[in-house]
Amino acid sequence: MGNEYGPSAADAGGIAATATTTTERDGGGRHGDAAWHALPHRVTRVWTVNAVIESLIVWAVCGAVAAIGMAYDWWGVWPWPAVALGLVVAYGVAGLAAQPLQNRYAYAFSRFSIGERDLRIRKGWLFRSTTVVPFNRIQHVDARQNPVLRHYGLTAVTVHTAVDAHTIEALETAEAERVTDLITNRVARSREDL
Repeated sequence: MGNEYGPSAADAGGIAATATTTTERDGGGRHGDAAWHALPHRVTRVWTVNAVIESLIVWAVCGAVAAIGMAYDWWGVWPWPAVALGLVVAYGVAGLAAQPLQNRYAYAFSRFSIGERDLRIRKGWLFRSTTVVPFNRIQHVDARQNPVLRHYGLTAVTVHTAVDAHTIEALETAEAERVTDLITNRVARSREDL
């Protein structure tokens, strides 16, 4: 019996997932027998909220440094801290202004694919990367939510190897559970094949 992540006769108790993501044809569309899947579109809102939070934290630190600088009269002695703070704030404003464009391109290129022997994750829009994680290298799988993901009903799925961790940034919560179960079962099956 197959599922949306590729055909398999021995998948996790017959996990039959409903297609909630779109697939993309990528040079034939498949590696082995698994299609590339897009993340839920709401992830762009998560990226925007995270960028706003990061900018607010940076601006708060800049404000604190500026207040300390004014209290100790650093600007009169050495004006470069004020210039540096101004540049950091301007960079943050420019980053927030460009965030919708960044989201559009990041969303267009962020994909994942679950094959018979590996998980593939594509990320990035300016600096792109494709990570291939063989199932026999995976030690455990986590499904996690931070407050922003939880607000949008999304969950991140992370696979851990001995060396690193690789994350599918956001899936619908129910789909994340199915993906976690599917990966866990394919990991178990790959170890039985050894």
